[in-house]
Amino acid sequence: MIIAVIGAGPAGLMASVRAAECGAKRVLLFEKNDNPGRKLLMTGNGRCNVSNSADIKSYPEYYFGNGKFLYKALHAFSPSDLRNFFAACGVQLKEEDGGRLFPVTDQAKDVLHALLRRSAELGVEIHREEPVTDIKTAGDGKVSGVVTARASYDVDACVLTTGGSSWPGTGSTGDGYRLAARLGHGIVALKAGLAPLDTIEAAAQGLQGVALRNAALRAFSGGNELACTRGDILFTHTGLTGPAVFRISRMLPAGPEEYGEGNTVVAVDLLPEQNGHVLRESMTGLLVQNQNRMLINVLKQFGPESYMACLMTHSGIERQMFCRDLKKESREKLLFFMKSFPLTVKKPPSFAAAMVTAGGVSLKEVDPKTMESKIVPGLFFAGEVLDLDGDTGGFNLQAAFSTGYAAGTYAADQ
Repeated sequence: MIIAVIGAGPAGLMASVRAAECGAKRVLLFEKNDNPGRKLLMTGNGRCNVSNSADIKSYPEYYFGNGKFLYKALHAFSPSDLRNFFAACGVQLKEEDGGRLFPVTDQAKDVLHALLRRSAELGVEIHREEPVTDIKTAGDGKVSGVVTARASYDVDACVLTTGGSSWPGTGSTGDGYRLAARLGHGIVALKAGLAPLDTIEAAAQGLQGVALRNAALRAFSGGNELACTRGDILFTHTGLTGPAVFRISRMLPAGPEEYGEGNTVVAVDLLPEQNGHVLRESMTGLLVQNQNRMLINVLKQFGPESYMACLMTHSGIERQMFCRDLKKESREKLLFFMKSFPLTVKKPPSFAAAMVTAGGVSLKEVDPKTMESKIVPGLFFAGEVLDLDGDTGGFNLQAAFSTGYAAGTYAADQ
């Protein structure tokens, strides 16, 4: 049994290891870069958020509607199994807030080196700087070989783990989508996922570095609400980043034509747990109790001083105003902006800055247990090439490892 694995990222390395463990005679791992795992080294800001300890039953909630596809793969290779796998490879994992799992060394390179060591122990043949240009099929439609920039190889099965289109500088340039489409697979439209947003007002706000904790973010296009998310928001010199921003980025329009004349807007709700009525009562009470204090010093109870000062400016309120001098009309404007501070998005989220790709090979055409194509026998998929993107917190890497494990297991059984 000869197995070809295309793409030496986390899914490809896991598929290669598992295929070799399951008795494949040869496992050929093709990587177009000079070194495997470039993108893996960048994850978690170089610390590598390997997985999340959340209960498997809740995992589907973190994949934007497609999570049920992962049930069987997760039960076959769970976060606990992944933890044991790396422990056996000499890499201990630690748990941080939100169930996020990292190597105790905080070094992504240790995760990559463990995968490479295990691959070497099992005799996986890594073909560096050898991009695959085509996948061949026999007369019966089954995979029969792969063609690379150097040679042609006869194989019994092929696992496609080329990643998505995010962070193209690491080699993720959509090669797998083209190979899959050529073999008849449908590709769900690609969008940048878990990406920061550029806003028109960014430079003028003076909010660079300001963080809002557990705020809400709503996205609108053409006046219609597209989505609402919750989480931390960080202002940058170009716009917004942070978990709430990452989650909503995949919901925004993909076409540049949707961003002219303020058509696409996100609105920040500083205090989503308080409705307008409750917030108004709270504000009124504070103003009465602190009549002789400067307004900005009282507003700091609601959020960062620089953010509240920005809202005051937008409400036409002078920075040096005292609480006793705040008029009802100005107070109502301030309350409005506290609940819905609008920022105009300049352009679609960028694949160059996105952590993952939303969209990909249609899950309807892939067996969720084996990861085998329902169209081409002997062709398997794993990782980001699938139409399966998750939230921040380790969910995307766990999906890559679980689908890679399943694909490697069943590819070796051809």
